[in-house]
Amino acid sequence: MTELSVHEVRAAQLRIQPHVHRTPVITCRHLDRLTGRQLFFKAENLQKTGSFKARGACNAVFAIKERRPDVPGIVTHSSGNHGQATAYAAALAGLPCTVVVPRDTAAVKVDAIRAYGAHVLLCEPTVDARREVCAAVAARTGFTVAESSDSWDTMAGQGTIALELLEQVPDLDAVLVAVSGGGMAAGIAAVISELRPECKVFAVEPQGKELGASLRAGRALWPPLPGGRLLDTLADGCRLPGCSRLAFPLLCRLVGPRVITIADRQIAAATRAFWQHTKLLIEPSAGMAVAAALSDQLPPQLRRVAVILCGGNVDLDCLGWLAAADGQPADRPDTRLVNDCQTAGLSEHGDQ
Repeated sequence: MTELSVHEVRAAQLRIQPHVHRTPVITCRHLDRLTGRQLFFKAENLQKTGSFKARGACNAVFAIKERRPDVPGIVTHSSGNHGQATAYAAALAGLPCTVVVPRDTAAVKVDAIRAYGAHVLLCEPTVDARREVCAAVAARTGFTVAESSDSWDTMAGQGTIALELLEQVPDLDAVLVAVSGGGMAAGIAAVISELRPECKVFAVEPQGKELGASLRAGRALWPPLPGGRLLDTLADGCRLPGCSRLAFPLLCRLVGPRVITIADRQIAAATRAFWQHTKLLIEPSAGMAVAAALSDQLPPQLRRVAVILCGGNVDLDCLGWLAAADGQPADRPDTRLVNDCQTAGLSEHGDQ
């Protein structure tokens, strides 16, 4: 595969359908009133393993096994969510799995990777360390690397989000997608561009990622962080600088200048507001996309906007950042708003 189209995404959907949830779309009248738009939240926080990554990992692992029935195992590197998803997919495929994670990864994510049966290797919190340790494992064991975003199979799996979303809300004006390696944004944009080209896909990045300037220029301009460090951001699922080699040209062509940059203060405030008004748990990377919807960076003519809630894997022992949103103590929930929040199809997804 040298490109990504709806054909490959539909094939991925058939491959992974028995193993992932068709996630619901959530609405909230309070947030609609606050923004003056109709917001549709695609709840990938309710996906298997707690994030959208299950889609791409399942497609990648199953495709690897189809092409190499004798593959001895799977290895990957991750900030947490892709690691959980790959461990889950490898277990379904009956393959041993090793996941390399930075040593400062949230404990809840590391514990979940182990719970799915994978072996965890901790490394220094740098891009280079992740890749080097992963490559060393592959060389020593013969395991195949399942990339988190730099893979056509992974991106095709992530694109299945858009297939479902357009069936659930067919007349969207825009979709907001958080970006780390860019696989989810590229997969969604590939589907949207073919099936609803009038809908605009916006990439949402944490402050310091510097992807926007690169997409506007059509070439990689993001500066390498000293020592290959990962980004320092509350959106712990979006710590990779820049984006992947395969995703970048797709994002240049299909997203271009439509990039929204969000600061940690906005992430914390939006995550807290979403928890309070929808009673659903999302992680800060998903809160970053919510923050984009609540910001003034969207053109006013875009009225029906989807927000991809990329995950819900939160370390509940480390919530000081949430209480400190906007530098203020957390407010007590306003119970009058509970009935303002509506859900669609929550019974579809079953148990995680």
